[in-house]
Amino acid sequence: MSHSFPMTLWDYFSVLYRYKLRAISVVVIAVNLGLAWIANAPKEYESEAKLFVRVGWENAGLDPTVNKADAVAINISRENEITTMLEHLRCRPILENTMNLVIPPSPNDSVESRERAFEGFKRRISITSPKSSMVIRIAAKGDTPEVAHKTVASLTSLYLDDHLLLSRPEGSYEFLVEQAERLREEFELAQVELRDAKNRGDLASIQGRRTALESQINVVQTKINEVTASLSAAEAKMLTLRSSIDTLPEPLLKQMVGGSPNDGIATMRDKLFQLQVQQEEVKSKFQAAHPKYIALQAQVDEMTALLKKENPDRPQILQAILAADNSSKAAFVAQKQSLQSQLLELRNELMALNESEIQVTQSEMKLKHAESKYMAFATKTEDARIDSALLKDKISNVQVIQPASMSVLPVGPQKLNILVLSFVFGVAGGIALALLSDQWARFRAASQKQNVRRRARGFKFTRVVRT
Repeated sequence: MSHSFPMTLWDYFSVLYRYKLRAISVVVIAVNLGLAWIANAPKEYESEAKLFVRVGWENAGLDPTVNKADAVAINISRENEITTMLEHLRCRPILENTMNLVIPPSPNDSVESRERAFEGFKRRISITSPKSSMVIRIAAKGDTPEVAHKTVASLTSLYLDDHLLLSRPEGSYEFLVEQAERLREEFELAQVELRDAKNRGDLASIQGRRTALESQINVVQTKINEVTASLSAAEAKMLTLRSSIDTLPEPLLKQMVGGSPNDGIATMRDKLFQLQVQQEEVKSKFQAAHPKYIALQAQVDEMTALLKKENPDRPQILQAILAADNSSKAAFVAQKQSLQSQLLELRNELMALNESEIQVTQSEMKLKHAESKYMAFATKTEDARIDSALLKDKISNVQVIQPASMSVLPVGPQKLNILVLSFVFGVAGGIALALLSDQWARFRAASQKQNVRRRARGFKFTRVVRT
């Protein structure tokens, strides 16, 4: 029975030393295979481009068709923005279009072969961005410098064009122009409606017209109050005069109407008195039929008639005294009626103004609403126009700071790495071969011993049988 003991480090060194030629042969073969791979492997060339992402129109504004007053503010960090752009660069449509430009499809290509070509093409492309950086690196490998350069240049160009279209919805500018034109027509109609409403009421300003009417009404009411007070004073004066005139003597009344006693009436009275004195003298001397007496009598009658005509009676005196006050009263009454009529007209005009104010206010509200909508769409239209101009001129927040490079020095195969790997695999293979050789030797030695023992047991059994 054989006993196995664990191998020590010295045992391993002994094994390697015993089979050193085999281990060295494996290392040499692996290194030679690496050199052969370096000599015969196809060369790879790499092209590189870099994009700088800055804050621009695309990420600083919203879609022009969005109502910004109702939009919810969403804070997007620069890191999220860069990550989004990296995913956009890696999306399949851009990569497929790039491959179609670099490797045009052939009519004989099948779907499976084209898919395999796409997977191999995608593995050759590297899209990265350093942490906390606003730079995106695009790299691609190719069998020739031209293929690598064309891959990076095509991918960069396709991405920049797609990025311009990504944040600009198609047809938004035309839609906003149409809506802004329609709202402009509504705004102009509202202006015409407001103008007509003001013209119907002869209004330049509702508040100004109202202030003017209220001022006129206050003035008229003040005048009516003054005239009413004056009319009341005139009526009170007439009542007082009527009550006081009844107690005045006749001569004083006549004096109030005719003036002082030294006027013409007093002269006529003196002349009548003289005529009467002469008549009495003639009457004492002559008879009534005497011509002189008759002539004096005619003069006395004529003078008496004149005095009676010029000397009014009491009712006439009262009427003459109150005539001035009656005219003043009539003037006050007429003025009051005129002012009341004017006040009524002003109040009717104020009522008409109130009716017109409703229409004007409605027209003003309609005009303001139409103006606010038109201005909002005009602003959006301007934003859309800027978007369209930026798209037309291909102005974006992504700038190419390093165009696709054309490197004539291959980047693969990497000689040093291949040599290191081949040497490492050769050393590992040599050690493994030495250990396997040792185990194989041990196995053969154990097998030979077992065969010898079997032969010895067989020889002893044969001798026993013979004896």
